[in-house]
Amino acid sequence: MTKTIWIRNRGKNFVVVRVIDGKQKQVGKFPNITLAKQYVSKFKVAEQMKKVVDQEYDFKSKFEEFAKLKAEGGSDSETCLTKSGGSRYLSHYKNFIYPHFPNCKIHEVTSEHLQIFVDKVLGKPGQTDPSKYKTTCRVLDNIKRFLKWCIVRNYHNQFQSALLYKIPTEQVPVDSNLAKPVKATVITPAEARKLLAYVWEHRDINIHTAYACIIFHVLFYFGFRRSELLGLRKTDINLLDNYFFVQGMFDVEDNTYRNKTKNEGSKRKVYFDPTGDAKEKITWMLEWSEKQFPGSDYLVAATRGKSPLSAFMYRKIIYMTYEALGFAKVSWSGDSFRILECKFKGCISKTFRHLKATQLIEAKNILKLSENYIKRVMGHDLYSTTENIYGDHDILDNKEHFDTARKIEQHRNKSVN
Repeated sequence: MTKTIWIRNRGKNFVVVRVIDGKQKQVGKFPNITLAKQYVSKFKVAEQMKKVVDQEYDFKSKFEEFAKLKAEGGSDSETCLTKSGGSRYLSHYKNFIYPHFPNCKIHEVTSEHLQIFVDKVLGKPGQTDPSKYKTTCRVLDNIKRFLKWCIVRNYHNQFQSALLYKIPTEQVPVDSNLAKPVKATVITPAEARKLLAYVWEHRDINIHTAYACIIFHVLFYFGFRRSELLGLRKTDINLLDNYFFVQGMFDVEDNTYRNKTKNEGSKRKVYFDPTGDAKEKITWMLEWSEKQFPGSDYLVAATRGKSPLSAFMYRKIIYMTYEALGFAKVSWSGDSFRILECKFKGCISKTFRHLKATQLIEAKNILKLSENYIKRVMGHDLYSTTENIYGDHDILDNKEHFDTARKIEQHRNKSVN
């Protein structure tokens, strides 16, 4: 039998190559051989991976297969899901997808199918059931994850209208608290200082406290997205010119590093103050990571292999730290945990992104910072995104305004590329 899918060693990475339409094409890139083999195993055999236009996979049948894979994956390193998180996919299939999603083939799915589904679950405009809104949003998110999963497996590659679908405004129950976006609880500068002092003091206790020290300092200094932080490579840190270069991200859904950013504005250099303690902390991060994970490219690498820390461990480390500082109450059972209470629940690391953006916005009027500068530091294409999402927090007193402004002023003339 002619080989139609295989793995190649390319530098420090392993790529998966397939024969598509008679031509060799790279379909995956991984930091280690284990992840590459896992990717290949999911395809089973190349003969089963024809274009969906030819095989016409049934949407519901494939979603059920996808849901079972997620449920069986549980909390393993590939899916990064808790057991309850994995089983939720099956629950969504049984209670929503199977009874309510239109019968169709995968390649036929468009935004119209999602709208028919929403009409059946929520009710048509004017008849919306507010109690079902939040759950419907979650199911839609999982449908979009499923469509991305289909793209990776070459079942189909044209889901643009479906992936861009949003519930129409007239079907959003505006009078329901369930429908209103929850305003993020932003960590205050005082709380952040307390946390940073704690993780720095405890950084040498074990690998988890070292992880916590790196994670929280990067979040505080730069306000990065989770995918950006986990995707940071050691070569992205420039100690001579004092900046971090965000040029890729780690996709926790596919456990894959992608050499692209969320949007065009997200690819950027973000500078830090070389005269303050940031230089000392960042130097320590890099030295610790080099010593602990000499074979990995990533700043925050997993304890096994060369891949970044999993999303599951990322959350676990954050909650361990929050619990130690009284910001959260957590029920632990072996490697599993359940959040009983958390001040920043729903935005456990994004709370630092809100803090960073708020500091920049507050300093804008004091130092006449340009909107272009602020949006580029935050990695947004538009300043309105920064202002509308992050601009309504009141967490800084006057001293914080000027302390923040003074630090930013030192680097305002630096280009953020």
